[in-house]
Amino acid sequence: MNQLIPGRTPVALVADDDVIIRMFAREALEQAGWIVEEAQNGREACAVFQQHAPDVVLLDVMMPEMDGFATCAALRRLPAGEHTPILIMTGLDDFDSITKAYDAGATDFIVKPLNAMLLSHRIRYMVRANQVLQELRASQATLTQARDAAIEGTRLKSEFLATMSHEIRTPMNGVLGMTDWLLDTALTAEQQDCAHTIRASGDALMVIINDILDFSKIESGKLSLELLGFELPVFLNRVMALFSERAQRKGLVLTSRIADDVPSGLLGDPSRLQQVLSNLLANAIKFSDQGTVSVQVDLDARPPEQRLEFPATRYGETSTNQGRVIHVRFSVFDKGIGIAPSAFSKLFQPFVQADGSTTRKYGGTGLGLAISKQLVLASTISSPSRLTKVS
Repeated sequence: MNQLIPGRTPVALVADDDVIIRMFAREALEQAGWIVEEAQNGREACAVFQQHAPDVVLLDVMMPEMDGFATCAALRRLPAGEHTPILIMTGLDDFDSITKAYDAGATDFIVKPLNAMLLSHRIRYMVRANQVLQELRASQATLTQARDAAIEGTRLKSEFLATMSHEIRTPMNGVLGMTDWLLDTALTAEQQDCAHTIRASGDALMVIINDILDFSKIESGKLSLELLGFELPVFLNRVMALFSERAQRKGLVLTSRIADDVPSGLLGDPSRLQQVLSNLLANAIKFSDQGTVSVQVDLDARPPEQRLEFPATRYGETSTNQGRVIHVRFSVFDKGIGIAPSAFSKLFQPFVQADGSTTRKYGGTGLGLAISKQLVLASTISSPSRLTKVS
């Protein structure tokens, strides 16, 4: 269909074997500013349509050789006819005829005898509505292309980050290994201090590299989870031990508690759970200058609609286990600087800090919470006899 362009006179095709109807429609449309082409039957209508590419078509139902329904269907099959408005003119004001018209691809119908004012208004509305629809379809196509380009860009970015992280991590392991070897040799106090600084800086850089690598895996859907049995008390003590020295250096008290009704034997990915808890504990210690940092493990008592839901048979539990689902909640508490309510929406966005000033004072990539959220959404932990969820 031709788009109605300002300054261009729109074209209408009137197909009817009744010359009086054609003359009436021509007069009404020409008075409304239209150029009118005519056809006496369906075959001629298809030929005129291909020659003039009209903005709207008026079809009579009762025509020789091809009736209006067959002509409408034929026009819809033409390259330019898919979206052109087609108005069926019929003297058959019955449900079956109207349904048949729409089934053939008609945009609308009008009942004879024709009313000049109604005809011109109906056509003007049809053409304008169709133009808006085509503009919407074009916008949707543009948005789809932009979305596909964004998805492809994200995929390429993730592949680049993964590749670069691997390439950087290999020499960094060499740097850290040689630093450990250097620290085992006879060094002066100043050399020892420099070597420890190198080691600490290397460890910090490895954390950033590993975060970027994990984030790129998550974005590309390549992050895999393991299913291993582990003892919760042993696991939690190991995680807490990793942060005990850091907490002591800041004068913080580090505690943990597991509720009595939480099963001790769990099944899941302890390394990824440790990664989530480590991110939360690292933040809690980083942003706290006094008080206590604690981890508490309880059964999740929130209403079902507020929990993360996973299929009960995700890991192939037997029928005796289905439906017996419990939820385990890990909570980390601290007495730190807190988070402004206006920053809540930024917390889990990658590469974003709740407050830009904290980056300068405390450091960090802004990836920890984004990775933690995706890991929690992607993982479950279950006891040997029941599926247990972490939230």
